[in-house]
Amino acid sequence: MQRLISYFFGMAFVPQSKFKWIAIIGLFTSAAASLTLGWMFGGGFLLLTLCSLVARRTWLHKHPSREELSGESKQTATERLRKHLAANQTASSDQSLVEGMLSQKRYALLLRKQIVENLSQEEFNQTIEQLSEAMAILPEGEVMLGADSRSDSNDLFGDAISNPVNKILRVGGAYLDRHPVTNAEFFQFIQGGGYEQMAIWDQEIWPGVLNFVDLTGESGPRLWSDGIFAEGEENLPVVGVSWFEARAYARWVGKRLPTDAEWVKAGSWPVKLANSTGGRIQRRYPWGDTLDRRRCNLWGSGPDRIVDIEEFADGVSAGGVYQLIGNVWEWTSSNFSENNLIHGQINLPMPMRTIRGGAFDTYFDNQSTCQFQSGENPAARKHNIGFRCAISLCDLTTNYVAIADSQPVAEAETSTEEVAV
Repeated sequence: MQRLISYFFGMAFVPQSKFKWIAIIGLFTSAAASLTLGWMFGGGFLLLTLCSLVARRTWLHKHPSREELSGESKQTATERLRKHLAANQTASSDQSLVEGMLSQKRYALLLRKQIVENLSQEEFNQTIEQLSEAMAILPEGEVMLGADSRSDSNDLFGDAISNPVNKILRVGGAYLDRHPVTNAEFFQFIQGGGYEQMAIWDQEIWPGVLNFVDLTGESGPRLWSDGIFAEGEENLPVVGVSWFEARAYARWVGKRLPTDAEWVKAGSWPVKLANSTGGRIQRRYPWGDTLDRRRCNLWGSGPDRIVDIEEFADGVSAGGVYQLIGNVWEWTSSNFSENNLIHGQINLPMPMRTIRGGAFDTYFDNQSTCQFQSGENPAARKHNIGFRCAISLCDLTTNYVAIADSQPVAEAETSTEEVAV
C-alpha cells in the first residue's frame, strides 16, 4: 500500500499535460487511502496528502508545462514583432520618400544619376553623410591574391594548400561597408518585401526562395523565429542567410557583394614599392603582420559567440573597415574554383562561392588571414556566415555642384527671354 501511494505521489508531480488525469486520479486514490489509514494509524498520511497537494500547486505555478511555455514564448515574440512594426509604421507615416529610404539604409539608390537630380540640397547632404558614415573608400589599385609566402607549409590547412596560385589583379575604386549587415538592417529588407520581389533575386533560385525560412516557417534567416531576430540582437551581424539572400539584399539597397579581390584589398591594404617590378607590401591582417587575438573575435580569444559589430574596434583596417577578420565569415561575389590550386584539382560536390575572414569559432590561425580563401555552397545558411556590401565609385554621383549649377542657368535664360519679349 505504501509503494502504491508513493507511486501516485510521484505521478502527481509530473508536469506534462498527458499525465494530468493520471496525476489527478493518483491524488484522489492516495487521499482516500490516507483517510482510511488515518482512522487506523493516525493523521500522518492525511497530513502528507495535504502537503503534496499544496506542493503540486506551487510547483506547477513556478514550472509551467512545455506547451504553456512554448505558447507564452511565441506570444511574447509575436507581441514584440507587432510593437516593432507599429513603431516603424508610425515613423514612416511622417517621413518623406527620401527619409524613408534613408531609414532603410538605401542611400546608394538615391545617389544614382537618374535619381540624385531630384534631391534637394539638404536631402543630398543627408544622403552623402549617411554614405560616409556607413561605407569606406577602397582606392583603385593592384592586389595579390593567393598563397601567403610567410605561412608555414607544415601547418594544417595552410594558406599554400587552400589558396589559388599567386596572381595580381587590378581593382577599381569602390565603397565597402564598414561593418557587416546587421539583423536590424536585414529586418528592414524583409519588411520592405524583399522575399517577394523576384526582380532582385537570381533567376536560378526562384523556385528555392520559399525554402529560405526561419525556425517558425516565416521568411527570413534560418535562426530567427516568427520573422524577427532574438531580442537584444539587432546590432549583431545577420547570419543563417545564403549567398542568394545576401545578393538579393545587396540589390535591394542599391549595392552588390564585394569581389574576392576587393575584400582582400580592403583587409591587406597593399602598397606598391618604388622602383620595383611587381614588388609590394601587403598586410597579413588588417592591423599588420602578426595575429593579435585582442583585435578579433576568433576561437579561444572571444566570448565563443557572435558579438556586436561595434566590438573589437582595434582590429579596424587601414581604410576604416571593421571586423574583416573574425566574428563571422563573409560571402563575396566570386566563385570558389579548384582549377588554380597549387596541389592540383579537387572534386567539388557543387559550384561554390567564396567566403573570407574566419568567424568566432574558427580554430586554425591560418584560416583567419586576409589571404585565406574558403568555399561554401551558395544555398548554405550557416550559423557563422554573414556578409557586407560594396558599390563601385563610378556607379554613384557624389558631386551636387554640377547638378545644382544647371538649374540657375535655366532660370537665367528664361528670365532674359521674358525681358526681351
